[in-house]
Amino acid sequence: MMKIYTALLTLFFIVSFVSLYINDDSKVFAANDTFSANGQISSTILGMPPSANTVNMSTVEKFILSGYWKLVTDKGKISNFTSEFYTGPASGANNHTHQVTNLRVQDDRPIQLSTDGSTQISGLTDVKTNGKGAWNDVPTTISISKGRTISINIADNATQRHFMGQPIYGIVKDLKTGQ
Repeated sequence: MMKIYTALLTLFFIVSFVSLYINDDSKVFAANDTFSANGQISSTILGMPPSANTVNMSTVEKFILSGYWKLVTDKGKISNFTSEFYTGPASGANNHTHQVTNLRVQDDRPIQLSTDGSTQISGLTDVKTNGKGAWNDVPTTISISKGRTISINIADNATQRHFMGQPIYGIVKDLKTGQ
C-alpha cells in the first residue's frame, strides 16, 4: 500500500512539474545572455505634450505606427537591433517611415533575458526618417516584458519631440534563447 501511495505521489509531482513547462499561459525561460527576438510594431502616439493631464480622445490628433523590430544578442552583447515602422497621422497626411538602428550600450553589464522572458536595455540609437539620418546618438530604452511585448522609449528632447515623449509599443512574435 505504501509503494502505491509513494508512486502516486511521485507521479503527481512529476505531472505538476511538467505542466509548468507546457502551460500556454506563460513562457518559461532560463536566464540567458544569448537570445534573439522579433515582432511587430503596432502603436498609436497621441498629439499632445507628455505633461497633459487629460485628453479628449475625439479631438486629439492620433499618429499610427506599424512595422517590425528585431533584437539579437550574443554572450551579453548586442549583435543587432533594428526597427522600421511606417508612421503618420490617422488622416493619412504626411506619412513617412522611421528606422531605429545601431543600438550601442554604454555600460559593461551583460544584457540578459530573465527567466520570465523580460529584459531592459538602455543605450544610444540612430533614428532615420525615410531612410535618411535624422537624429544620431539618441538615448533609447528597450524593454521586453514577459516575452510578449516590447516598448521602445526614444528620448523626447533628442528627437525634437517627434514621438511626443511616448513609447513605441509592439508585440514579441518570436523569442529564441541560446543561439
